[in-house]
Amino acid sequence: MTLQDPLQLVRLSPDENRFLASVRQVMDQYFGHDLRRIAHAHDVTRHVADLLQYIDADPLLALTAGYLHDIGIPEAERKFGHCGGKLQEQEGPPVARRLLAEIAADEKLINGVCELVGVHHTPRALDTPEFRILWDADALVNLAEVVADKAAHEIEKIIDKSLVTEPGHRMARDIYLPDGFSC
Repeated sequence: MTLQDPLQLVRLSPDENRFLASVRQVMDQYFGHDLRRIAHAHDVTRHVADLLQYIDADPLLALTAGYLHDIGIPEAERKFGHCGGKLQEQEGPPVARRLLAEIAADEKLINGVCELVGVHHTPRALDTPEFRILWDADALVNLAEVVADKAAHEIEKIIDKSLVTEPGHRMARDIYLPDGFSC
């Protein structure tokens, strides 16, 4: 049995699918040979698509932000020599705005994506479903490093503190906890 790509489950118009392919392409090109960051963006966006199956949100905004959430990393590293979360939030929106303008994105979408990119490391920065989806999607990917070599009870505590949506909690437990574990 082959699993369906979660991006195929999100209902987008043909124009929106073409646009999202352009977003993916400009993100891939911007990161260039940084395959780790490209893979991270793709993984986060797949989790965004998964979460969109359970949470009512603007799918184009959420998926676009998934691809571009870490787009400020190269500029932060160039300017400051490191890419801490606050620097990503500072440097990401101008880059996201430029890339989205290059592919003729709607101004409302550009503003929404820039808002999400500009706060994606700040807990509870926005009270929107798109923010909660992006937060959990990024956490679902980043938890792999955080929970490595941890006991199940420790992983459950980390999951409880790290995820903000019920579907995100479920997904994290499915990914990172042994079958049926619960404190």
